[in-house]
Amino acid sequence: MEKPDTMSSTEAPNTASRPRTARSAKAAKAAKAPPPTKAIEMLDALKAASRDKEIDLERLVSALEEAVATAARKVYKVREITARFDPATGELTAWTPYRIVEQKTKPEVAAPAIDPEDVPIGQVAPPPPTAVDAEKELRLPWIELLPEEVPGLLSGELSGQSWQVVRDPDGAAAPVSHDEAAVGDEIRLFRSTEGLGRIAAQSAKQVLYQKVREAERDNIYNEYAPKVGELITGTVKRFERGDMIVDLGRTEAVIPREHQSRAERYTQGERVRGVLVDVHRNPKGAQVVLSRTAPELLMRLMEMEVPEIYDGTVVIRGCVRQPGDRAKVAVSSRERDVDPVGACVGMRGARVQAITRELRGERIDIIQFSEDVIAYAQNALSPAKITRVSLMSAEDEPAVENEGEGEETMPTLECIVEEDQLSLAIGKRGQNVRLASALVGAKIDIKSEQAVKEQVAQALQRMLLASQRRGTALAEVPGLDAAALEAFAAAGFETVGEVLEADGGDDEDAIARLDGALPDEDAREDALDALRAFESAPAEEEPEDEDGDFLESDEDAEASEEAAEGSEDAGDGNETDETTASEPGDSGPDTENPEK
Repeated sequence: MEKPDTMSSTEAPNTASRPRTARSAKAAKAAKAPPPTKAIEMLDALKAASRDKEIDLERLVSALEEAVATAARKVYKVREITARFDPATGELTAWTPYRIVEQKTKPEVAAPAIDPEDVPIGQVAPPPPTAVDAEKELRLPWIELLPEEVPGLLSGELSGQSWQVVRDPDGAAAPVSHDEAAVGDEIRLFRSTEGLGRIAAQSAKQVLYQKVREAERDNIYNEYAPKVGELITGTVKRFERGDMIVDLGRTEAVIPREHQSRAERYTQGERVRGVLVDVHRNPKGAQVVLSRTAPELLMRLMEMEVPEIYDGTVVIRGCVRQPGDRAKVAVSSRERDVDPVGACVGMRGARVQAITRELRGERIDIIQFSEDVIAYAQNALSPAKITRVSLMSAEDEPAVENEGEGEETMPTLECIVEEDQLSLAIGKRGQNVRLASALVGAKIDIKSEQAVKEQVAQALQRMLLASQRRGTALAEVPGLDAAALEAFAAAGFETVGEVLEADGGDDEDAIARLDGALPDEDAREDALDALRAFESAPAEEEPEDEDGDFLESDEDAEASEEAAEGSEDAGDGNETDETTASEPGDSGPDTENPEK
């Protein structure tokens, strides 16, 4: 290997006649610095670490160079230091670069503050300048040097030290003579890397450890990032604040508390399966996040247990879960001869029972998928038997106050069931209908047959009542003033229905008569409001007496009183006869045994 063209104090220009002083003696001692450090043992250690941790050797070499440069900066108190390690020869070199430039980079200089008294009248003083943060200043990895400053640097600061001029420092870095130095070349002041000291070595160790740790985390991220959504198996290692730490071999995964099922309990050393939901690059904590509550876990388990799902014959079209309690899975088949539900259930339920054991007793409903939302909703509400399902129109759907403007509105399905199927369709705490709604993607409103019949009867009653009230004379309407009543009568209106039909109809003659009856628009609107309120008023409930019977009319009350008096007279006659027949000595019924 060709040695670098270095120069000492005797070779530098304009330094031959300089007297030998204490400084020149120290420089001469530094000029006799040993050649680049031979780090053969370090090279072997890097290769071993690269094999054991599966990290690229170039990345470990880059980490070593950064660590040595950090240690050298602490020793030489110079920020611009670069280190290079040659894996082929095992040479470790460090230097301070001086880059020759045409013009130096100007640092940011804060403008001087302006005295408010110096601001002319009528003008506003500019805001005070902000201080330049030293940490945010532009920092270059080299020291800038103008061409005219090169001779002074070589004869002054670099006198008696080991240095070299190279061309194309970022590329081939070919050494050239100092007389040929031009703009773009670099002067390298070599620094010894031996005996940097304990503190510098500790700093280098920390930097090297950090770089290796970053490389390991990058490898883990690159390995597990493509596996998001897949099933991962590991061993429970420990518990930290409710989170479960799982050992995966090369790394550790975490199952957070919110991703754990409340029906499951694991102990240390027990094997656990989870679906991979996230992989991050955070410097602290586990990078791999598993879940036991995600629907993807059930889908991956079904792929393992059902060969038809694995080969694509049966397709999972939807899956919803309430972890630890119940789950619903919608499946369909790509072949007519294959029953998707039977394939997932298995012989005597063997396949679905294996999945249930893995999920610690979670009930699984496997249903047939259908493109028809009505049939799909009936299947989703199983095991309840649905009488009929209807899609509610937008006018009949209840308004939701908190619904966002940009969100898509979900359709509403009205499901009618028998009275004995109502609790089964709703499920425990609404579990069945909630899962079915999430699976179908629609709001489900469940009603019983009896409730629907009552609603229909009430609607018919309201229609009948409204029809009756439309035939009511205007004089019987409460709240209608006398002036409006006389005006309507003069215009030929006699009933409530005639006025309301004229207001909402297309008969021009009736509209003209209504407008002519009450020219004042406010008075006309008040009268119409009173008529509308009378038409839409609810029916008055008849009061009940203490015994629960409705109060009777006057005629019914008189008839009931006469009937009561007649019954009392008949009762008095019976009592007289019985008394006469029971007197002693008279013939009468046998009273020895009254029970006969």
